[in-house]
Amino acid sequence: MLKKLSLFAVVILLHSTGAISSAQDDVLTIDTFLSVDKIQPGQKFKLGVEITLNGKWHINSNKPNDEMLIPTVLQLEQATGFRFGEINYPRSKDVKFAFSETPVSVYERKALIWLEIEVLPSLDIAAGSVKLSGNLGYQACNDQICRMPMTVEIALNTEIVRPNEDVASINAERFPSKSGVGALQGQRDEEDNEIGALMAGKGFMLSLLFIFLGGLALNLTPCVYPIIPITVSFFVGQSSGKIGRSFFLAAIYVLGMSITYSALGVAAAMTGGLLGSSLQNPIVLMFIAAVFLAFAASMFGAFEIQPPAFLNQIAGGSRQGIVGSLLMGLTVGIVAAPCIGPFVLSLLTYVAAQGDPLTGFILFFVLSMGLGFPYLILGTFSGSVKNLPRSGEWMIWVKKVFGVIMIAMAVFFIKTLLPEMVYLALFIATLLFGGLYIGFIDSAKAGFFWFAPLKKMLGAAFIVFAGWMALSAWNETHAPHVDWQNYDENLVIAAKADNKAILIDFFADWCIPCKRIEKTIFSNKIVVEKSQNFLTLKADLTKENSEAVRNLRLKYNVRGVPTVILIASNGVEFKRYTDELIELSPARFAEIMSQAQAANIEVSP
Repeated sequence: MLKKLSLFAVVILLHSTGAISSAQDDVLTIDTFLSVDKIQPGQKFKLGVEITLNGKWHINSNKPNDEMLIPTVLQLEQATGFRFGEINYPRSKDVKFAFSETPVSVYERKALIWLEIEVLPSLDIAAGSVKLSGNLGYQACNDQICRMPMTVEIALNTEIVRPNEDVASINAERFPSKSGVGALQGQRDEEDNEIGALMAGKGFMLSLLFIFLGGLALNLTPCVYPIIPITVSFFVGQSSGKIGRSFFLAAIYVLGMSITYSALGVAAAMTGGLLGSSLQNPIVLMFIAAVFLAFAASMFGAFEIQPPAFLNQIAGGSRQGIVGSLLMGLTVGIVAAPCIGPFVLSLLTYVAAQGDPLTGFILFFVLSMGLGFPYLILGTFSGSVKNLPRSGEWMIWVKKVFGVIMIAMAVFFIKTLLPEMVYLALFIATLLFGGLYIGFIDSAKAGFFWFAPLKKMLGAAFIVFAGWMALSAWNETHAPHVDWQNYDENLVIAAKADNKAILIDFFADWCIPCKRIEKTIFSNKIVVEKSQNFLTLKADLTKENSEAVRNLRLKYNVRGVPTVILIASNGVEFKRYTDELIELSPARFAEIMSQAQAANIEVSP
């Protein structure tokens, strides 16, 4: 779960009628402003918080890609007579940094956070000043090091006037001027298009391919497959042998599907802030896992989920022509929900966590294209329908494959609630036994020759993946690593008295560079051997608001993590590393450790 941390408080005070409040450190400037010069009862106005980042610094987005990173969060204290609207965060950008194996979701250069506030007409307050307060939490990083998380307090003083007094609009150019998706997300008109950058990313395009293929695969489930010939016959029967007419009706059908699914995607993204914060709650995570397990039980035949009869009638083509094709397309997703619901639920959860309506639209549109592709082909070339495999046991087998995937999804959602090794054991066991069952134990057969090899190949793929995960976990667990102890001042005092060199690694749970250093430097055989002659201490700075951590940071003058300090055998600080340690070779670090042990203070960089 995300850990919202704070260390320093900087109080910002805005006096007056539309003035701008500012806070600044060496990495960013924060400006807070309103859309009006005064406020009055019954009025709606906007509050904006604009963050300007210096140089190559960035801050994590409101929904970081890694659960251990600290999100940017604006929180306002409730005030009597005021109703706060949804907080709109800017569109983030996925950037690959040296310290991370995967792109990180960040805000660069400028980021505008804003919301609409309503002054209730019944507000009983005398004309004069009124105060709105809150705080902004963020974490600043450059391409190799992260500063400690910060919380900046915002106290906004403005003037409230009587209903008949004039109020002027200000700062209009600083708030989103467009309506629609971009404005809802707080996106401003900048020269670079974040969605364009996202679409250009290989990871996103690969995801679209998998979603399209997933849509194709869903056509093989028992809820969908049997209606393919019926639906295609509906198109062909109204086309009078004209290929163009048949294709047109099939296209209208697929359009109906895309409308239903795309609307789902946009709706999920529009409520993403609510769901995204809910996914921090263990109860919510356990509920979602239980839903996936229920779907899995349905896939294995424990019970059947049946849609209402009238929807079955609509999907069966009770109306003719274009309207009939559109209605069938609009409702087929609901009719097929017993089989495709689990996959759709997984995608909905992801889209809601992203909170981007355009991304939600794109992903679900691609899903609908995968589901609808066979209808376009078969509806146009109707003779191909007779070549489809007949329904049978193989379709029940397809449901069981999705059932195994649903169990794996349930385990994935409770990952943060379990110890790492317990989670890995459950996930690996699900893939291993699921692969054995669907590939080699299940007795389903089919009348086409390639079904038996397909079963074994898919089962083997699950088993191989489980084996790869188990081997990776084994290698990581049994890899050489420094024998760390938790930081203890008494251990430091004793080591200095014994003229023993000391190695201190300052880290935090949210520090991705720290994890990379642990794998590349502190798991290297040469460094591990050298460390046996040191007192090796881990100083956890995750809970930086605690007095112990504050004292530790002041004692060693630690401004951010990663920070690694070598104390020579004579008790003097010998060498300090921050971001540059990522680029240092293990062999070079081992040499410097040897010099520290010999108390050779003259050391080259």
